[in-house]
Formats: sequence, C-alpha cells, structure tokens
Amino acid sequence: MLNKKLWNTWLSYLSPHYEACMACGKKAALMKSYPGICELCARRIPWITQITCKVCGRESYCPDCQRKSAAQRYFMFNRSAVSYNDTMRAWLADYKYKGQERYASLLGQIVIEAYQGMKQEMTEFYRKAWTIDLVTFVPVSGSRLIQRGFDQAAVLASHLATYERLPYKSLLVRQRDTIKQSSQGRQARIMNMKEVFGYDLNTPQWLTTYQSHSLNILLVDDIYTTGSTINNCAKALIEAGQLHGIDIQVFSLTWARS
Repeated sequence: MLNKKLWNTWLSYLSPHYEACMACGKKAALMKSYPGICELCARRIPWITQITCKVCGRESYCPDCQRKSAAQRYFMFNRSAVSYNDTMRAWLADYKYKGQERYASLLGQIVIEAYQGMKQEMTEFYRKAWTIDLVTFVPVSGSRLIQRGFDQAAVLASHLATYERLPYKSLLVRQRDTIKQSSQGRQARIMNMKEVFGYDLNTPQWLTTYQSHSLNILLVDDIYTTGSTINNCAKALIEAGQLHGIDIQVFSLTWARS
C-alpha cells in the first residue's frame, strides 16, 4: 500500500497545482519563468523587440532625441524592457502604490531578460565584449521611501546585479523632492528634474577602488519618459568620476518605456 507522502506526490503529477495569478486574479498553473503570473498574462507582456530610436530605445519615432537640446546628453544609450501600456501601468501601480511586493520578482525577471538582450546588442555595436563594471539606480526621495517602504529602482537594480553577479552600489542622492513626473507635461518634467540629483559624498573616492581610468556604469530605473531623470543622474555620475580623473560612461536600463 502506498504511503501518504508518495500518494500525494502521485496526485500532484496527475492534477497540477493551481494558484491565483496576481495579475488577473484567475486560478491557473503559474509560470516558473515569470513568478506569480499565469501563461495568459505572460503573453500580454509588451516586450520592446524592434527599436526605432537607437539612443533612447523607443519603438517608434522619438521627437525628444531629435531636439537640439538632446545634443547635451550625458548617458550613452537607454534600453527598456517593455512598452508602458495600460497593463504595465496597472502592474507598476499595484507594486509601487498598493504594496504588492510580490511583483518585485516578476519585474526583476523582466529587467534581467532586457539586460541580456542589451548586452548582446551592445557587444555587436562596439564589436567587442561589452561589460558593465557597476550597477546603480535612480533613488526616490526620502519621503516616498518612507511612504512606500522600498525603492522600486533599487530593488530592480539589486535583483539584476545579484543574478548577473555584478557589483551593486548606491551612488546617487536626491537633493530635493519633486512633483510626480506622471502629473506633468514634457517641458515641466524637464524643468522639474534640473539639479535634483547629485552624487553621494563617498562616491568619488569609492570609484577609485576600481583602480581604472574608465568605468561603465549601468543606471537602472522603472520608467523612461523624456530622459531628463536619466540624463541628470548620468551627469552627476560623470562629475563624480572627474574628481579623480575617471572616465565614466553611463548606460541606462529601465523596466518600461513610455
């Protein structure tokens, strides 16, 4: 006679375990590759596969990168994993504002796959192995960190760095609070982000521990909209490197492109 443990194992093969998908709420066999969601929801992920703007990684024509002001760009390239459609907006809202921290692993996995694609693309572009020396992130304000209990960009960056076995470090500080970017137009967003970010006081000296005259830094954030946030952060990182004669090249990776 089969013992209880062996019998339960047999039943698990005959009848798959169903759980509620955190995205659609329906009971289904959840995917191992995309934690917490069913196969149907995984199929709805709007991956960015065809890039029109090689600078910001947008699928369609990008007017921001064509403006004269775009010539003063401090980051090298941005790449984003998904298009910021209504479904992705709902996922991020559940994660950031409703405290559903289970989304952290899912969003992190999406960023990992985007990084792997970016690595292949950049290796082909530079015609040599493209490597990142350090992963950092765009910090939220202190008040929002207290309100949410976590920094979503820091979580994504840490998830990626751990999986890819890359060094991870907080290098930037937010020098003042800002109005929510999602509530503003393009020009207001750009003005809102001016002089917001600076480097941590320990960053310049810490960069010297690499004992290298040049470093590739990957800057991680959740959403790329006009690029003003990424550009200001990249400027601060470059300035930190210049204090010790270190050439900093900043590459950006965001979970979504609006």
